[in-house]
Amino acid sequence: MDDHLSTQQVGWIIDRSPGTVRDKIKAGEIEAMRIVDGFRIPKAEALRLARERIRAEGGLRVPDGDLERLIDELIATNEATLARAT
Repeated sequence: MDDHLSTQQVGWIIDRSPGTVRDKIKAGEIEAMRIVDGFRIPKAEALRLARERIRAEGGLRVPDGDLERLIDELIATNEATLARAT
């Protein structure tokens, strides 16, 4: 996982649209930094959001290393799918 993720990548993690992620950033619910063409979310924040989603949906606890690998796989799969579609 990169040090910072896009709103689209975080949307994949929390199963929300990039627009919803931007709205949550603007509402202060997600920590992010503003850049010229949007926002970047720190890796630690993406892990926090993933942990919250997993606990809310199944009450499970996943070690950070395993969670980071799952996020990397999710992002790689979605990016490969997008690349094939273009």
